Amino acid sequence: MQSGRSTPLQWRSLSLLLGRHRDVTGSIHLTRLKVLLSTLKKNIDDIRSATAGIPQPVVCSRATSSLDTFQSFAEADVRRIIMSSPIKSCSLDPVPTFLLREFVDLLLPFATRMVNASLEEGRLPISQRHAIVTPLLKRPGLDTADMSNYRPVSNLGFMSKVVERAVAIRLNDYLAGDHLLPHHQSAYRKKRSTEAAMLCVWSDVLMAADTRQVTLLCLLDLSAAFDCVDHDLLQPPPATT
Repeated sequence: MQSGRSTPLQWRSLSLLLGRHRDVTGSIHLTRLKVLLSTLKKNIDDIRSATAGIPQPVVCSRATSSLDTFQSFAEADVRRIIMSSPIKSCSLDPVPTFLLREFVDLLLPFATRMVNASLEEGRLPISQRHAIVTPLLKRPGLDTADMSNYRPVSNLGFMSKVVERAVAIRLNDYLAGDHLLPHHQSAYRKKRSTEAAMLCVWSDVLMAADTRQVTLLCLLDLSAAFDCVDHDLLQPPPATT
């Protein structure tokens, strides 16, 4: 007869399965990490300084309706988001993603409640506001001692990504329903692609050539665009009691 007590081998297997052996401290030295954070903050400070005297843009048109609240999700919708998400885990996840997907029907009521509570309150739970940030070189061959050559890559917990996808669905529904997206925008839209954007430009060039018009193409590439995100503006408002 087997004993009801767990053996050390079982505990080691369980810890291995949950990923508790993984090192989440990172390999970058603390001093270099402080320099990296200082470099990223300097990017934002430089932008604020350079644009301090520029007047605000003139708003030519406004939406006929506003997005005041997010509509809640049913369990079937949350299940669809979970099952369609990539099977990627973060060191901050309490369980690997594949386990969550395997027992999704059992955990679905809790996941749905978390998603809807986040949408209703406009903020994530404190446990989901953290990420594992890994500094990666922007291009091979750059000086590894220069912190400005790194870009921070955040690895969020899986449930944070589920809430993020839920917000994106509601936001895209609002933008598409009120026709607030530019007609020729291809990025971040379903059934649009780089090929569609190129074909649209190529068609305009050929039509201009047929009428003997000159075409001037101006391309704008934002360098280190994600390094310029003002994180102070992204901070959620303090919770009211």
